[in-house]
Amino acid sequence: MELKEKQNSNDPIVVLVAETAEERMVKQFLPEVKCIRMGVGASNVIKACCQLPAGTRVFNIGYAGSNDLSIGTVTCVSKTYRLKDDTYVFEDYNNPLELSADGYPCYTNNSFVTETDKVEPTLFDMELNYIAAFPFRFEGAIKIVSDNLSVDAFKNNAIRESGILTSEDVWKLVADLFHKMV
Repeated sequence: MELKEKQNSNDPIVVLVAETAEERMVKQFLPEVKCIRMGVGASNVIKACCQLPAGTRVFNIGYAGSNDLSIGTVTCVSKTYRLKDDTYVFEDYNNPLELSADGYPCYTNNSFVTETDKVEPTLFDMELNYIAAFPFRFEGAIKIVSDNLSVDAFKNNAIRESGILTSEDVWKLVADLFHKMV
């Protein structure tokens, strides 16, 4: 799949997020966009995205684990893959959806990723690849590193709900990157 050309349009962008804290911060730092909280995981993405008309301009902002990037790192996503579990490998696992020339790859899994053999900086989430597969005008994705493949660190509300992941510094970076990307 080739990188999609950005369409010049005044159509509004819908930002899709998974969690309440992400929704609250998008509404605070990007008040000009419509924000929809889908919930975590594939079934929630499918329910939310099925309600959006084809052609909708969509952007994803959310938390992601990383094997190498520091907690609080804000970055765009270059490619999104479905994470394979090696039970049976279909060819499409090797075919990423291209999102941006910049950023890091993001692997979408149906459960929390706690280990990887990847050595290059990589992101892991539970929604992006499903979102990007819908027939939208997909504008891109920004991920905020929430953990380094640790469920305990991710569940730490001091980090997630009121700490670094909801800090003004992090969300100013998110807003700046968002405005550069769209």
